[in-house]
Amino acid sequence: MGYIGRKPTPAALTSSDIAADVITAAKIADDAISEEHLDATVITGLTALGATPADTDELIVSDAGTLKRMDYSYIKASPGMTLLTSGDITSTTSSFTINSTYVTSTYDHYMLILRGKAAGDGIQMNLRYRNSADNANIESGYSYRVGSIADNGSGANSDSASEVRLTQDHSGSNSNEGFNMVMHFLSPLSTLVPTSCHWTINNADTGDGFQSMHGMSRRNDGTEAHTGFIVYFGSGGDFANGTNYEFYGFKK
Repeated sequence: MGYIGRKPTPAALTSSDIAADVITAAKIADDAISEEHLDATVITGLTALGATPADTDELIVSDAGTLKRMDYSYIKASPGMTLLTSGDITSTTSSFTINSTYVTSTYDHYMLILRGKAAGDGIQMNLRYRNSADNANIESGYSYRVGSIADNGSGANSDSASEVRLTQDHSGSNSNEGFNMVMHFLSPLSTLVPTSCHWTINNADTGDGFQSMHGMSRRNDGTEAHTGFIVYFGSGGDFANGTNYEFYGFKK
C-alpha cells in the first residue's frame, strides 16, 4: 500500500523493540566495538581497588587481538633490587654519605657498589653508621673483622672501635692501584638485631701488589636504628676524581 502525501514519522525505537542477539558486531560501524562506542564511565565509574591486586585477581588483555583474562600473578613484580641512587665523585673528597633519603622502611637490606681510586697512597678506608635522627655519625661501639683472602690470611679486628676498618692492606694511588668493593648493609632500621655490614674488596697496594679482602662489622647495640652510613679515608686521604658508586635496596 502506498502513501499519499508525507510518509508518517515512525515511533522512537526503544530497547524493548530489539530482540536478543539481533545486533551483532557486523552491524556496528568498523565491525567492532571500540572506544568510540564505549562510555568512559565503564572504567572510571567502578570502585577503585585501593590495594595491590591479589595473585588470583584477573585482568583483561588482548592476545594478538583476542581478548583473554589473566591472573595478576603473571605480571606482578618479583623480588629483586631497586637502584636508589648513584653518583660520580668528580673532585677529590675524603668521604661520601648515604642517608635517610635512601634508607627507609621500604627496604630491610641494601647493597653498595663502589669503585675508584685513592688520591693518596696507603691510607685506610673506614665506615661509620648514621644515627637514628640522621644528624650525626656514630663514633663508638663497633666490632669488626677484616682480613686478606689467601696469602698469609693476615687481618685486623676490634670489639670496641670508634670506626669500622674496611681495608687490611690499603690501596695505592697509581694507575693500576684502583679498587672495587661490594658491601651489604643489613637491617639498619631493625631494633631487634644489630645493624651489620658484609663486604669484599679487591685493590692493589702501594707496590702494585694485588690484594683481596673481606670483612664484617656490627654496631654493638642491637636496639639502635641507623639511617645510613659514611665511607671515608683516614687523615690525609681522599677519593680520586672519577670514583663512582651505586646504592640498591632489596625488595621485600
